[in-house]
Amino acid sequence: MISYFLGSIPFAYLLARLHGKDLTKFGDGNMGAANAYYATGKLWVGVVSTILDAFKAFLPAYLWGPWCGAVAVLAHIFSIFGFILAGRIVSGAGTAPAIGFALAVCPLLVPIAAAIFSIYYLILRPGGRLTDFFSSERGYTAGMVMLWATYAVSYRLGLISGTVADAVLFLVSAVSLVYAYRLRHVYKKWGILKKN
Repeated sequence: MISYFLGSIPFAYLLARLHGKDLTKFGDGNMGAANAYYATGKLWVGVVSTILDAFKAFLPAYLWGPWCGAVAVLAHIFSIFGFILAGRIVSGAGTAPAIGFALAVCPLLVPIAAAIFSIYYLILRPGGRLTDFFSSERGYTAGMVMLWATYAVSYRLGLISGTVADAVLFLVSAVSLVYAYRLRHVYKKWGILKKN
């Protein structure tokens, strides 16, 4: 419960509000660090938001184990505070909390993910901006593949096993479901899927 409420704290939203910006009504309505930076135009807001979002998943993972860290990451994506503020799910994509989670349970996950990320972004360029990799429609599929590739490589190398591997697998699966849900709506908008 503590992990969920800690992960739900919308740091980016709060910092943006200090500058008179409501993230739920700016850009894509995302309450993550990237949207806070674009809304305020201040780099330090984006940096501080990223650090705080990473820390809120790092802390429970480090103190209470990988499952608590996974809950904190999911809480960032399904924030109760975000729902109260906007009446809908308007949380961040979970990139910063996922980094914090990884640093706590297995720091080597971060450079592996960064390497795979570089391959996708520099060669395939799913989006026009760095943040588009996880936050834009064009980045969803690449983001899903990157998450699974990071898990597969890390597990194959024996870097994660047991409880840590189970928690990482659960987190990757859950985040992928979120991406798949978003993709479904993107496809509907593009007319690839019929609207219900």
